[in-house]
Amino acid sequence: MKRLVALTVVVAFFSLGCYNTYYIPRSELGTLQEPPEAGKATVKDSAGQGVQVDEETRLFVRSTGGKRYPITPFNFKMTESQLVASDRDYILDLGELREPAEVDHMSNWKTGLWIAGGVAVAATIIGLIAWASATSGGSQKSQ
Repeated sequence: MKRLVALTVVVAFFSLGCYNTYYIPRSELGTLQEPPEAGKATVKDSAGQGVQVDEETRLFVRSTGGKRYPITPFNFKMTESQLVASDRDYILDLGELREPAEVDHMSNWKTGLWIAGGVAVAATIIGLIAWASATSGGSQKSQ
């Protein structure tokens, strides 16, 4: 049981984390087509805040219908009418995409709180089960 709980916590931490999402205009998305010399680029989100993007950063565009398309930073091409992401086999019409693209950064403190909350709920459930099993036996008097 301990191994299962440990494995669940590890998988949750590395794959089901909480993210901070930043919205960047299409002009800033265009700057992420080519890798910079430093390996990291900084773009401005719609609030004017600098957002750092590297090859591991999660980058998305959305269609007008709401479908979210992941795009690999520095590995796509934008023309006047299309966005081509050959590694994902996407050829997307820019007219069908919503204006702000999305940059997701993992939030360590939100993910930590999420995991701590899950552990607290699991501990509470296990405690209630242990309490119920310990107190469920009735006392019998022998005559």
